[in-house]
Amino acid sequence: MKLFAFLLLAVLVHGPLSPLLPTAFETTLLYYVQYYPAWLLALVGTLGASLAEALNYWLVDRAAELPKLAALKTRRAVRWSIGAFLRAPFWTTVIVIFSPIPDSAVRILAPLGSYPLPRFLAAVAIGRFPRLLLIAGFGVLVPIPAWLLLGAGLVLVVVGLGRRHALAGVSWLRKRRGAVNAPLLGPTSGRME
Repeated sequence: MKLFAFLLLAVLVHGPLSPLLPTAFETTLLYYVQYYPAWLLALVGTLGASLAEALNYWLVDRAAELPKLAALKTRRAVRWSIGAFLRAPFWTTVIVIFSPIPDSAVRILAPLGSYPLPRFLAAVAIGRFPRLLLIAGFGVLVPIPAWLLLGAGLVLVVVGLGRRHALAGVSWLRKRRGAVNAPLLGPTSGRME
């Protein structure tokens, strides 16, 4: 049952809501290594992440067909990004998924560039499995107490949520300050003459 919960968590944290969820999957992986072999967790985590990436691919592909979003594909920067990705899509995906680089770009560029889903998922699996195996292996070699993992996970969630709220607050203050100062500036451009 715990292994199934781990699979569901892997799908959730790598799914469409992943940019909005300040989760700490690595700390969860380090917790589960107390109960299951590292290779099994890496395999189940890779399966969950691959299922989520298939859903992400499908959603981005469908969203790109919407008229307002389809117009974005014609922009020069987007065309350049797709072209750059398609020069080496498989290894770009493997490296990005394996590394700590945020993987949102490959999640979006693969469907926009019509990179075949089976190849994309193979690259995801080849990048994700060794990453998860290394993290789980570290957890086997260096046992970390559950209280420390829970604390670290909570800190990461709070920092993730706090950063988003802090940035939203700064943005709101800038807008507010701009609205307050606008009547003082009048119709001029704000330059001193």
